[in-house]
Amino acid sequence: MLWLAATAQAGEDIHKRGDFEFFVAPAPGFVQERALPAQWPVDASGADAPWRTWRLDEQVDWRRGGYVDFFDYAFEARAPSLIGDAGKFTITFNPEYQRLLIHRVELRRDGQWLSRLDPEHISLARRERGFEDDTSDGQVTALLVLDDVRIGDVVRVSYTVDGSNPVLAGQELASAYFGWRNPILDARLRVIGDPGTQFNVDQQHGAPEPVLAQTATGAEVLLAAHAAESVIDEKDYPAWYQPFPHAQVSVQRSWAGVVDWALPLYPVVTGPLPADLEAKLQQWRQLADDKARLKAAVRAVQDEVRYFGVEMGENTHRPAAPADTWRRRRGDCKDKVYLLVTLLQRLGIDAEPALTSMSSGRSAGERVPSASVFDHVIVRARVGGVDVWVDATATQQGGEPGDADLSAFGIALPIVAGTVAPVAIAEPARRLSEVAVVERYFPDDDAHQVRFEVSTTYRGAYADTRRKAISGERSDDRAKRYADYYRKRFGQLRQVAEPVVADDREANVLRIDEAYVLAAPFEDDGGMTRRLDVRADTLDTVAILPPAMVRKGPLYFARPGRYRHEVRISIPQRWKPKFGTEDEHIEGKAFDFRRSVQVEGNEAVLRYDLGVQEPDVAVDDTGHHLENLRLVRDELGASLRFEMPRSDDADARAKRLQELLRGVSSPGTSSSRESTPRGAKP
Repeated sequence: MLWLAATAQAGEDIHKRGDFEFFVAPAPGFVQERALPAQWPVDASGADAPWRTWRLDEQVDWRRGGYVDFFDYAFEARAPSLIGDAGKFTITFNPEYQRLLIHRVELRRDGQWLSRLDPEHISLARRERGFEDDTSDGQVTALLVLDDVRIGDVVRVSYTVDGSNPVLAGQELASAYFGWRNPILDARLRVIGDPGTQFNVDQQHGAPEPVLAQTATGAEVLLAAHAAESVIDEKDYPAWYQPFPHAQVSVQRSWAGVVDWALPLYPVVTGPLPADLEAKLQQWRQLADDKARLKAAVRAVQDEVRYFGVEMGENTHRPAAPADTWRRRRGDCKDKVYLLVTLLQRLGIDAEPALTSMSSGRSAGERVPSASVFDHVIVRARVGGVDVWVDATATQQGGEPGDADLSAFGIALPIVAGTVAPVAIAEPARRLSEVAVVERYFPDDDAHQVRFEVSTTYRGAYADTRRKAISGERSDDRAKRYADYYRKRFGQLRQVAEPVVADDREANVLRIDEAYVLAAPFEDDGGMTRRLDVRADTLDTVAILPPAMVRKGPLYFARPGRYRHEVRISIPQRWKPKFGTEDEHIEGKAFDFRRSVQVEGNEAVLRYDLGVQEPDVAVDDTGHHLENLRLVRDELGASLRFEMPRSDDADARAKRLQELLRGVSSPGTSSSRESTPRGAKP
């Protein structure tokens, strides 16, 4: 901190913006600076690209315990719609332990380089992008706005971020992409360590091979790629997959070394906890068994301590003391995990923190061993010899803690002595996620009004999600939102009463019942035929086709579970269904689907059932999967037609007309108009 507070070093001009500052200075001495080519090579991809990246160059100096990170970016906008993006550039750093040094801001036009570096027009602001997500990280953003940028200008910005979070203590890694959505002429990652340093290097999706060198001044690893074509981003990938050439570099260490680094961050708490928390512990000790004690502690931490992370300095990785987290009734994942682990240990239950990754899933375990590959912390507890994984940041969870499915994280690194590698997070023994909707229609005899009842049952993870949403919503707002949803489907309606919520948290089953009167849901289909159009909306939100139907990468499909939608129509007397029995079945590796239509007594019944077995689809299976999914979508809608009887008035008019016609054709009957008194009905 004394170093950060020091005045500008030789050759550096300091520029202050309130509490923050940046420097304008030459590039560090270790940097290998290179001129840009005069022209984009004719044999390189990108002749017609709307955006071209000329250079992505990162050079990192880790020697003498430092972390000096140099960047050199050059890019070109070649479409009017992208000029705005080319004329601004942002740099993020943390002034608590980092300095920002800007070296170059310039553009090339007609072969001449023109400086656009104007320190007086560079602003610094603590934007707290994560604040709406209940996170405060203390990062500051430098905003560079360039004047007079035109199509075809090559913009070049180079800068250095000097310093790293001291809590990481060498656990950092350097990473770079060697391909992106636009063509890249030159991509490079260069890392320098102290002499004798050994490196771990992980390459993915065609990243270049590393070149290693040992010299008297340091050890070096270099990865470089030239003329990389643009990568098509198909989107909808599983968390563990990304399509871009990418590499990570770290000093050589093992997963056991990561555990050794993390253990001091979570020391066993021996001192007293707040009095009210000690009282809870005493109550929980009286519960029947460890399973009940685990549930009580989990619910207290999940529901009574809100999520909010102050991730500044060491707080990015060092949790707050459990007593402080409880008193504040707030904390981020590591704070809440440390509190929960402490409570469980006080209750005699084995438990420890476990590092995992929400952004990378199971692939985090395939990266270079480093604390930096993780972005989340969960709890591993053992009850009755079985591992129970708990996300302390979840709220409003029902059922048993062991029912929660955290297998989407893929792996976790338990912070306990003796751990040598990440372990797989298995699916729970019971996978209970389900959404089941039953729609009931009760039309009157002429279909002018229909009583419409909907019952939606959520189980498992879906009950947790719905419970959380309901807890933060006013009932009248929910009633209006639900009614408007059906108005979009059916037009005018009357809500009989507000939706009724029945929540069995212990069983983790939540049901919502609704009732409406629909004005005219049946359409006139000609003659006395009426048609009701229905759709299995429950499945519609799951069976979604991705933007890219022909894929080179795997596909994320849906959360495993059961999705059911049933439509039941009470058939009035004398109505005749104009449809027959149907039974469709579509099956693939990731799901099975069934649809049936039949008449049961006085009800027409449609049943839709979609079971998702696997969340992800391997690339070789995506073609068959998506074709099946397209067929499923074609089956989600139905038009049910009914033949209605003629009304009594219509029948009477028809009978009188027949009698009149018979009278006209009988012998001796006058056909003169005067035979019917004036004004009388024929």
